Amino acid sequence: MEDIQIFERSLKDFEYFNDFQCFLNLKKNARVRATHVKKRHPRFNPLTDLNEHKFRLKYRYTKENLRRIIEIVRDDLEIEYFEPLKREQVPIDLQILSAIRLWGGTEHPKLTAMAHGVSLRTLAKITRRVASVLSSKASRYIRMPATLSEKERSGSAFQAIANMPQVIGALLQTTVRFQTENCATDLDREELFPNREELHIQIVCDAAHKIRDLDIRLIEEHSMLTDTEMFGLSKIKDRFEQNEFRGRILLGNEMVRCSSSLFTPVRFPRNQSEELYNHAHAVTYASARKCLNLLMSRFGILGAEIQGSHGSAKQTITALAILHNMAMEWADPSIDTEQNISPFNSTFFNSTGRSTKSGEDNNRRQFIKTHFAS
Repeated sequence: MEDIQIFERSLKDFEYFNDFQCFLNLKKNARVRATHVKKRHPRFNPLTDLNEHKFRLKYRYTKENLRRIIEIVRDDLEIEYFEPLKREQVPIDLQILSAIRLWGGTEHPKLTAMAHGVSLRTLAKITRRVASVLSSKASRYIRMPATLSEKERSGSAFQAIANMPQVIGALLQTTVRFQTENCATDLDREELFPNREELHIQIVCDAAHKIRDLDIRLIEEHSMLTDTEMFGLSKIKDRFEQNEFRGRILLGNEMVRCSSSLFTPVRFPRNQSEELYNHAHAVTYASARKCLNLLMSRFGILGAEIQGSHGSAKQTITALAILHNMAMEWADPSIDTEQNISPFNSTFFNSTGRSTKSGEDNNRRQFIKTHFAS
């Protein structure tokens, strides 16, 4: 009987010990969880955490205008919300802000990623997605004047500059470098031999420095085409040949050949009429160089190197052209829009320096005789 009582006490002691062990384990697990749970801080929000001056320096727009951009892009970006981005819980607003700050090129990409609490790899995914959504709106924000009233307004704005009639756009070409993805898979590691390529960009702008037409082509390694040949491949040339703009003309620099729709400076003026024409051409054409200068000043990445494939680089350039047009439309003051562009410095933005002989065009001679004769 006594042995049975001893055995029962032992069982109770064992139960007490077991309960005590469970209690210790619970305390231990609580301490482990406490060490792993980080205190959550509010995520950095540049729209509220930066003053207006610092915000403009970093994001190249006023706060008001960037909020407008966010509202334009938000819905489309939410529809195609990436699964990896969902896991990292990057808010839509912050995705757009981080992409635009990266494109501004005011700092190293690592600093941009750190400022927004994301990795470089995530930042690359964000910028590609934002560029894709923005570029899908190209037909709305990048278009030539279509109606008669739009064409007349565009012509009047150009004529007001230096009394050059019938102009509907100014054409300029340049190049942008990009690094293909197969050599840029790890953004944290610099490759010794990166595969860098170039895109040829042709823009047509209006007198208000907005981009009206954009043509982007890969420069093939073994086919060094001249700017004239690049123009010949563009859709805008076909549209002029089909008489869509009815007697109106484009202005180009000396790197392209003069034609019935594209007027260039007279290389060797022989009389006062041609000199007057050249002066009016130079002053009017300065709007194209100022347009490109403003675009590249706002988005420093265009003067450096775009990371990604050929397709994503084209989407990025298109997105930047759209953002540029928005800035021009809203008169955004974040960069110096009153830059002094000399109308007679016509070689600064030439893409390759490959000159071609200027065609002696009867249309241009008749145009000079009609509008610039003494």
